[in-house]
Amino acid sequence: MTNVLVFRTNINSDKRIHQAACRLCKLRGICRWSIDLEDSDCVLRVETDQLTEADIIRLLTRAGFQCDSLN
Repeated sequence: MTNVLVFRTNINSDKRIHQAACRLCKLRGICRWSIDLEDSDCVLRVETDQLTEADIIRLLTRAGFQCDSLN
């Protein structure tokens, strides 16, 4: 079963999306992800069947991004 995890981030530009993509693509278990630059919270949505919110938050904060759960 695929879960949709939703996060508030500071990924607010194409450059930062590219930087985050380099990290997210290294994780197994992500089916699809997207970032809404139009939203004031720069919402990241991750579809996964294996990962937890903590996994995503840990990965992105270690990479220097702000990332908080919106669920």
